Formats: sequence, C-alpha cells, structure tokens
Amino acid sequence: MMRLRQLLLGFIAAGMFLIMSAGKAGAGGCTAWRGSGAQPWNGACTRIWDPRLLGLRRQIVYERIGSRVLTFYLFEWAGRGHRWSPAVVYIHGGALKFGTGIISAANTPHNHLLVQLERELIQEHINFISVNYRLAPAHPWPMPLDDVKHAMEFIVTHARRWQIDPRDLAVMGDSAGGELASFVGLTMINASTHRPLVRAVVDLFGPTDRQTFAQQWLRHYGLRPNPVYGVYTPKRVQKESAISHVHPGAPPFLIIQGTRDRVVPPQQSYLLRERLKRDGVFVEEILVHHAGHELRPVNGPIHPSLKELGDCINQFLVRHLTLEGESFKFRGQPRALTGGYPPRGATGCRGSRVEDKPG
Repeated sequence: MMRLRQLLLGFIAAGMFLIMSAGKAGAGGCTAWRGSGAQPWNGACTRIWDPRLLGLRRQIVYERIGSRVLTFYLFEWAGRGHRWSPAVVYIHGGALKFGTGIISAANTPHNHLLVQLERELIQEHINFISVNYRLAPAHPWPMPLDDVKHAMEFIVTHARRWQIDPRDLAVMGDSAGGELASFVGLTMINASTHRPLVRAVVDLFGPTDRQTFAQQWLRHYGLRPNPVYGVYTPKRVQKESAISHVHPGAPPFLIIQGTRDRVVPPQQSYLLRERLKRDGVFVEEILVHHAGHELRPVNGPIHPSLKELGDCINQFLVRHLTLEGESFKFRGQPRALTGGYPPRGATGCRGSRVEDKPG
C-alpha cells in the first residue's frame, strides 16, 4: 500500500512538473529569446513552435499593463548586413477570445499555410512578426484592437533597431485576426508620411460587418451582454464593423474566403470587397472552393490548394512591399517615398479579382 502511494505521488509530481514546464514554455520558456540578440530556437521553443519555421527569432515586449506583459515574435532573415527590409505583421484569430501568436506544429490547414508563408517571406528577405494581444471576456472590445494598434505603433517607432523600414509594412490576419488587420489598414496613419501605416492588407476570412452577427446574438440572447462586445447598439455595431471605415486612399487588399465557411460566411468578404471597390481601393478576392472556416476541406479537396494560396499571398505581399524600380533585397538606407501606394496589378492567381456575388 505504501509502495502504491509513493508511485501515485510520483505520478502526480511528474504531471505537475510537465504542466508547469509547458506553462513556462508557453509564457516565455524559449530562453534563447532572452537578451538582445536574435537566436535560433532552443529545446523548449522547438517543442512549442513548428520546427520548419526559418527566421532567426526574438521575443519583443511592446507594452506593459500592470503585471501583464504583451509581446510579439519577430522572425528575421539572416545575413542582412546593413540592409533595410520590409516586414509583414500577422494577427492571429480565435473569436477575440482564444488563440496565441505562436505558430505551432499542429496538423491543420491554417498552420501549414502560416508555416509556408513565413518560409517564403524569409526567403524573400521579408521579416515576419506575429502579435499577441489580450483576449475577451477578461479584456473585451476594443482592448484587443487597442493592443494590436499599440504593437503596430511600437514596431514603427523601433523598427530601425531591427533594420526594418517602418514605411514598408504589411499586415495580415485570419478570422478575428483578419478583422483586426482590416482595422489596422483602414484606420492607422503614419504620422511622418501622412499615408496609411501599412502598404498592403491580407484578410483571411475575417468578419467585416458586425450587423449580421449582432442580429444573430439579439435573436438568441436578447439584450444579454455579448462576452466580447457588451450590449449591442446600432451605433456600436457600425463602429465595430470594418466596412464602416473604408475610405479612398486605403491600402490594397487581398481577401481569402472559403465558399463553405459557416462561421464567417462568404457574404462578409463580398461586402468588404464591394465597399473597397466603390471607394476606388485596389482589391483582389480569392474564393477557395470546398473550404470551410480556417480553410478546412468540406466535401472534397480545397481549390486553390494551400500551396497555391500561399504562393498567391506571398506574390501579393512581395508586389506591394517592393518600391518602384528597386528590389528591397538590395536596398540601402530608407529613402523618402513619393506619391501614394499605387496598386501594382493583380497577382494573376486563379480565383482572384472575383466580380460575381458569392452564393
């Protein structure tokens, strides 16, 4: 009996150690990130992150709120010397209630696409940044958006520490992160250039019009506060909808939308696309057939494939992050930009520049 009790206590202690180790790793156990240098993963990081990721990494604190530390992860391409290079900022999804900026080795279409994008961007000499933000219900709207905006402002202010050109940024996000990315592209202005803060936006199946979701909530729950948005009012719904902030001169958009998505229906992307077109903003949309939310296959393989989608997104970003007549791979110090952010033509990807309303 004593032996059994000892074994039981041993198993409990081992389990608690594993839980504490996992928690420590998830909260910053990647000790190679401590300090000022960018270093490859250590053992703890390799267990958490997908090992196929290419860039040299740093964990950066962009804001402290009480005892809470908000961070983003910077993936740098090696061998930069004194060159300045662009950056793509990724904002994770999760209904503003779940998720993390960590790109794990989970066997999901979403993760495979992110890994492919990071690898292709690093190979193109483009830095990749993944942002953490506070989550509802403990931190309801607009706190997640405020955090993302603070992260973007921090990146612009301190970009030259990492030899990033602060005027050569793009933003992308999926699901709720796609909504946040749209808000960044549509509402943030670079104070020194008086242009949009980012040169391009990639929205992967993000909500764009909160009216539809508000009506569903009111139909089921009445005036009970929503855990993310509180009590819905017409004014609040309009303010919290990305399409309400579309304006002429906004940066180019690429929208990726699954035709079988029941979480964020295709109509959401259609509304954003049409509003952007109405205001003369360059927009491409790729409808992914047989794709549900997060590009999960529904009744057949998705089309275009994940590989084709990754190539299209990479092509769009490279096109809009390249200054006219000059490849950023060989750029020296940042120079003054002239003119706006003109569209550089379509990617030529299958399914892009969709004109028909999705059914």
